[in-house]
Amino acid sequence: MWRKLVLFGGCLLVAVALFGSIKAYSAKVKDIDLSDTTPIVLVHGTHGTANSFNGMISRMTATYGKSTDKVIVLVKKDGTLEYQGTLSAKSKNPFIQIVFENNDAPIAQEAEWVDAVIKDIQKKYHVTQYNAIGHSNGGLALTTYAEELEDDSSPTMEKLVVIGTPFNDLDSDDNAATTDFVDVTNRTAELQKYIADSSNLDANLKVLSIAGDLESDSVSDGVVPVQSALASRLIFDSAVAEYSEQVVTGSNAQHSDLHENTTVDAIVAAFIY
Repeated sequence: MWRKLVLFGGCLLVAVALFGSIKAYSAKVKDIDLSDTTPIVLVHGTHGTANSFNGMISRMTATYGKSTDKVIVLVKKDGTLEYQGTLSAKSKNPFIQIVFENNDAPIAQEAEWVDAVIKDIQKKYHVTQYNAIGHSNGGLALTTYAEELEDDSSPTMEKLVVIGTPFNDLDSDDNAATTDFVDVTNRTAELQKYIADSSNLDANLKVLSIAGDLESDSVSDGVVPVQSALASRLIFDSAVAEYSEQVVTGSNAQHSDLHENTTVDAIVAAFIY
């Protein structure tokens, strides 16, 4: 009984503290105008959490000095949004990290949640443009959003970085061990749809695709085949203003470590900033 009371009391204190922080945050939000800066929106992959991009955010903030402040937007299972952290009118290129409470949802659902967050930060922060970074399936969610849900009333996605994103799924039979290709071994239905819908992309968008290669043999990052990650060229190359690729090699190029890799940090920073 005592344990239950302690747990209940702890939960109550956390709830009170959280409510207080959200209330204080909401009071400040109406005064924030970020229309003159370019926030960086981040979307984690499957099973990702608020910790997924924390390291990259901290390193990039400290190393490059071109971003200040960060906020997490937690998308609850019912679609409601919970803000954690604060931004100010002086925030410069702040990081806005989207975190899905249901972190194993279908890509189409995640894209709808991205849309909800983009609309909300447009309303709350007067965001007019932003850059976006997606790891793994987070890159698919952002691509789906850009192709299917972004419209003329949306803030402009100026730059998109996809890191270890499986555009042609994970089967090695569909993805040959080569980076020098004009087409993948076999197009999955998902890839074919991304290609078909690429005409909906903003022609002014700039895209960077980063693949991981553990053994420098063009096979995979341990999860996503290199060719699947670079199948992004079939989607973006002829549809956007600028498309580029980078392959990061070595033991730190493992799929889950790509956003913890300082080489990736440098590549992303050079492109984003």
